[in-house]
Amino acid sequence: MNTEAPKPAAVFPDLEGKIVLITGAGRGIGRAIAEEFALQKSHLMLVDLDPRVEQTAAEIAAAYGTKTDFRIASVTDSARVKEVVEETVEPYGKQLHVLVNNAGITRDGAAMRMSDENWEAVISTNLTGTHNFCKASIRYLRKANGAIVNISSISGQIGNIGQTNYCAAKGGVIAYTKAMAAEYPGVRCTAICPGFINTDMTARLPSEVWKIATGKTKLKRAGEPWEIGQAVVRAAAAYGNTYAPCAIVTVAGGMELGG
Repeated sequence: MNTEAPKPAAVFPDLEGKIVLITGAGRGIGRAIAEEFALQKSHLMLVDLDPRVEQTAAEIAAAYGTKTDFRIASVTDSARVKEVVEETVEPYGKQLHVLVNNAGITRDGAAMRMSDENWEAVISTNLTGTHNFCKASIRYLRKANGAIVNISSISGQIGNIGQTNYCAAKGGVIAYTKAMAAEYPGVRCTAICPGFINTDMTARLPSEVWKIATGKTKLKRAGEPWEIGQAVVRAAAAYGNTYAPCAIVTVAGGMELGG
């Protein structure tokens, strides 16, 4: 059984009015990230392949009173990604301050039986999709001395049975984040590595799986999407990060990186 932690509140004034683009923002962790930026009064562009992103954008705008737009797009389509970035910056004088690469999928299976299609789908979405948005956005982020926050996973640090494609992609996101920080030192780069999070996907897992997964954490519970959202906002803010051009942040309830 999950015991949710009380939700604290924090305000980072430097994020007010900033332009923030979030992928995979239609629901789950992506929506939670968007809501945390909305609390900061940032201006949002929500991107998702799921048409429900339109409703999410409308609900966030109504609830928080911040400017919120949306686009339906696949992160694997580099031409469409470029269009979305240009449509994001155009109304704001070619400005973009924060890019959050959250879009991701799983196609689990043992390595020896994994189809080429499932391997390519996960690598293309989780890793290449991250690159596509970084490539299209970096010149605007450099101009703004902005921030890139890439959502990786603890699985990219410790590995996981039946997820060679996912672990490879998320491990690649960590390495990619480090490389971007080295290439563009004026842009703060962070890879957030969530652990076992209470989402629609994990909610469908058997109770025994929940017991095993949460038992590996020091807090003995799953994380909540808002806890990832707050980690993302904290990483995107200038406060506390002006001398930290790259960080790998694990948000996993104290789960040991040794497995």
